[in-house]
Amino acid sequence: MVSAVPAQPGAGVAAWGGGAGWGAGGGAGWGAGAANPWIPPWLAGAPWFPQWTPCTTVGSSCVDCSTRLVCTKIGGLQRACTDPTLPYCNLGECSATPAEGCGVPVAAPRAAGAV
Repeated sequence: MVSAVPAQPGAGVAAWGGGAGWGAGGGAGWGAGAANPWIPPWLAGAPWFPQWTPCTTVGSSCVDCSTRLVCTKIGGLQRACTDPTLPYCNLGECSATPAEGCGVPVAAPRAAGAV
């Protein structure tokens, strides 16, 4: 298929921010750490709303004991493990088993004779 639009001088990848995505080349876009103006802050900050994060490799990993990071070619989504049956992040997946170092809180043993 041939385009009916004639070539424009200065057009190309560089004209759109160098090909590094939105927000490249000046930081005016959303990719430079700025918030998306179309999503209200109360919604963007909700724990169930996906949070985009920069990634270096493709795959899943744990951010902390209850949050996983799923990295793709275009960025990563940080998601909380909200399922009550799978509350922990273990090896990049939400799991019923906590990862090493993320143990289940244990109640202190009661002293003998304590009521």
